[in-house]
Order: sequence, then C-alpha cells, then structure tokens
Amino acid sequence: MANIYTLNEINNGTPLVSGNKLGDSPFNSYPSSRTELENQRLKHDLDIALSLGIQLGTRNSLLIKNNESFSERVCQLEDEAREFKNEINQKEISLASTKSEIATKLEEIQALK
Repeated sequence: MANIYTLNEINNGTPLVSGNKLGDSPFNSYPSSRTELENQRLKHDLDIALSLGIQLGTRNSLLIKNNESFSERVCQLEDEAREFKNEINQKEISLASTKSEIATKLEEIQALK
C-alpha cells in the first residue's frame, strides 16, 4: 500500500496557502464594499482616538496631582521665606539696638576720660 501525505507534509511543513482555514472567507472573494471599508476605517480611527483619549486623561490626572503637590511645596517655601524674613528683621532690630547701646557706652567712656 502506498504512503499518503498531506500537502503540508510534502512542502516540509510549510502551508501552501497561508491564512485560509475552514470558515475563513476565501482569498479570492469580492472585496468589501466601499461603505464597509469606510466603516472599518472609521471604527479603527475611533478605537485609536478612544485609546489616545484615555492615555491623555491619565496623563492629565498625573499632571494635576503633580501640580497640586508642586503648589503645596511652593506654599511651604513661601511660609519658610516669610519666617526667615521675620527672623532677619528681628535680628536687624536687635543689631540696631545693640549698636545704639554701644554708641551710648562709648560716649560715656569718652565723657569719663
């Protein structure tokens, strides 16, 4: 009895016709109508637009969170700057008072001489 081989076995396991399986539309069928092609293209474009919209929304949310965090940090730094200015003002007042006392003492020393 002769051996029986499939076409794929004869072609070293490589399919002779790719992509056609039982139930698939044949490769030689009529092309889709223009309306169907446009609808497919529009659906594809819509899917891309929705995907990009979701990505944009996610990035926007991250930017809003980062902006809030940044704003909080700016407020903290402004508070610290105000505190430093107050400390500087207090030290300048103290320095002016000390200079005045020193000047008074120098005058008293000069008068005693």
